[in-house]
Amino acid sequence: MRTRSAKKLAQRIDLYYFKHAAPLRRWRTILSIAAPILGLLWLGGMAAAGSRAAFSSGPVAGAHAFAESKCEVCHVRDTSFRAHVSDRACLTCHDAPAHAGSKEPAPSCATCHREHQGRVALAHTSDDFCVRCHGDLAGHAAAGSAVRDAGSAMRDPKVARIATTVEGFPEGHPEFRAAQDPGTLKFNHQVHLKKDLRGPKGSEQLECRHCHAPQLASASREPARMWMPSSNYQTQCARCHPLFFDERLDVQAPHRESDVVYQFVEQALRDYIRTHPSEISKPDPPPRRLPLNFAVPPAPPTRNVDEWIARRLARADIVLRVAICATCHSVGARLAVAAGPIRGREAQGPTFSVGKMVASPVWTPHAKFDHKPHLMVDCTSCHDAVKSTKTSDVIMPGKENCATCHAPGRGAESRCFECHAYHEWSKEHPVTPRFKAGDFQ
Repeated sequence: MRTRSAKKLAQRIDLYYFKHAAPLRRWRTILSIAAPILGLLWLGGMAAAGSRAAFSSGPVAGAHAFAESKCEVCHVRDTSFRAHVSDRACLTCHDAPAHAGSKEPAPSCATCHREHQGRVALAHTSDDFCVRCHGDLAGHAAAGSAVRDAGSAMRDPKVARIATTVEGFPEGHPEFRAAQDPGTLKFNHQVHLKKDLRGPKGSEQLECRHCHAPQLASASREPARMWMPSSNYQTQCARCHPLFFDERLDVQAPHRESDVVYQFVEQALRDYIRTHPSEISKPDPPPRRLPLNFAVPPAPPTRNVDEWIARRLARADIVLRVAICATCHSVGARLAVAAGPIRGREAQGPTFSVGKMVASPVWTPHAKFDHKPHLMVDCTSCHDAVKSTKTSDVIMPGKENCATCHAPGRGAESRCFECHAYHEWSKEHPVTPRFKAGDFQ
């Protein structure tokens, strides 16, 4: 029988095992020495080849890719070991203005524009950078109002209508507030969009594109945006609304101020009677009063050129004031004498004045919008013009309309920068060039 005592078993253990390196410990020691050496050799090889990839935190934005191999263009070494990127390095190429309306010290460029995140647009910042200051809209507006009148901010009806917080779009965003239309022009969208509208060539059906032609308008360092300009009489209105002022003349008055129109009409009548002197003695067709069966007795024939011009001017004044200008403009009474002698005496100027048309191509002063990416969408799906009967209607779509596409998970961009700009680029400062073309190679 075999006997295995503890003493015999203990004799099998090497008491000096710690003096001999185990395989795991041996490899750990070898790798601890070899890995740094290989790393240093790799860094030395990359440096000898002129590559900076080993020291880069990642690819830079597409706008800065031209200087990706020249770290010192942006990383300026200071007294520390690291070479930080300061605002001075950013302002060398684009001296951006401060935040619009901001009275606080502006944060550094790198606070919002994070580099080495790949080929991304640096302007596409996270909503967190905006919400940290603009999240509390009521308090933000109150702080601005307090500068003008302490304690009056919360009594301001504009501030009272503002949502208390902003967290994102669309759920955490207040409803849009468009600028107010001063209503100096009379226009009815519903009438102009009805079927069988009477035009110069018979009945027709107008569409939005017949009057609203988008055009490009851009600010410094911002992509060109497509706006809808103000309506123009010659382009949109003259075809259906001619300015004929006298049935005898095949001439239209200019679409100008009343004084200019009056002088044009006077000169046109003078030129006409000079070439048609026989018209002086012809009686004018009798005007009518309401009801139409009571005709006004015809006026006696004129005796000379001055009398004929004065009478035709008076008739043209009524036609322009009642039948033409007042159709679209606010017309007011006016007592004035216009310079324009008629054979030794002064001619009476127009008896009316036309209100100046005030219209803006941009109805969202606090946000930017571009029609160009939206041209494939029918206008009436966003602007309910068919039901608009007043000029003062600003037919702006609500945020729910925009959220059809611009919302998380629906494809279109919905972060703050899509509609709001941080920098006021109209006040951009010019920069002084300090590089040459070969400096980035």
